[in-house]
Amino acid sequence: MNRIKLRKLEAIFQNRNVDRPPKGFKTRDQWANEWGVSSQHCSRLIHKYIAKNLIEVKMFKVKSGQVTRPIPHYKIKNENR
Repeated sequence: MNRIKLRKLEAIFQNRNVDRPPKGFKTRDQWANEWGVSSQHCSRLIHKYIAKNLIEVKMFKVKSGQVTRPIPHYKIKNENR
């Protein structure tokens, strides 16, 4: 994502309200940790599964350091947990 797109997204999310992702939605790093793979490999897997319509993606406003920014969260579709 380039800086212009990031700034446009941040403009949308200017209010400081933070979202709490629903159960099942996790960040790339959380999935990488759960699957026992590197973040880079997890990114490749996630993009592959998105293309196959196996994973749902949603952006949530999350506090990162001192700023609130949109962070993609992923959820496996039809997960039986």
